Amino acid sequence: MRHAMPDLPAMLAATDASSEAAAALAGSTGAALCAHAPRLRRLVHRLLGWPAGGTDVDDVVQEVLLAAWRHRDSFRGEATLSTWLVRIAVRKAQNHARAAAVRRRLFGWWSDADAVARTPADADHDRLAATQLAMHRLAHRDREVLVLRYLEQREIPQIAELLGCSRTAVDARLSRARHRLRAELRLEPGA
Repeated sequence: MRHAMPDLPAMLAATDASSEAAAALAGSTGAALCAHAPRLRRLVHRLLGWPAGGTDVDDVVQEVLLAAWRHRDSFRGEATLSTWLVRIAVRKAQNHARAAAVRRRLFGWWSDADAVARTPADADHDRLAATQLAMHRLAHRDREVLVLRYLEQREIPQIAELLGCSRTAVDARLSRARHRLRAELRLEPGA
C-alpha cells in the first residue's frame, strides 16, 4: 500500500506564516519543493534498492523536503532546484543506508532482502525481479552510482558533483559496481 504524502505545502506555509508576505512566499516555496516529490520518490526508491514497503522511501523523501525547506535560504541558484534536491536526496539515502547497515549488524536476524518481492509472473518480470534483487544486494555505494548513471541517466561530471568526488573516482566506482552487479546476476564478463 502506497502512503499518501501529507499536504506539505500547506504544512510548510503554516510554519513560516508570521506575515501575509511570508505566508505567500512559504506557500510558493513549499509548492515548488513538493512538485519534485514524485521524481524524488522514484530516485529514493531506486537508491534504497526497491524496498517492497514504501514507508522508508516516504520517510526519506519527507526528510529531503524538510531539509530543503529548512535550508531554503542556502539555495543560491548556482544549480537548478532539481539538482539541489537530488544532492540532498543522495545524502539522505546514504544516511538511511548507513543506519540500516548498523541495524543489520545489531539485529542480524532481520534482512532487507526479505522485503524485495519474489513472485515473478513471466520472463520479463523474472529478469526485472532478478535485476532488482541483485541491485538490492549490492552495497549502497555501488547501487548509488549505478542508479545515478543508468537509471537517472546523469553524466559522469554531474554524478561527480552530486557525490562530491572526482570524475576518476566515479569512473572507478562505476567499473567496480558493474562488475559486482554482473557477479550478482551471474553474467559473463562483458555481458
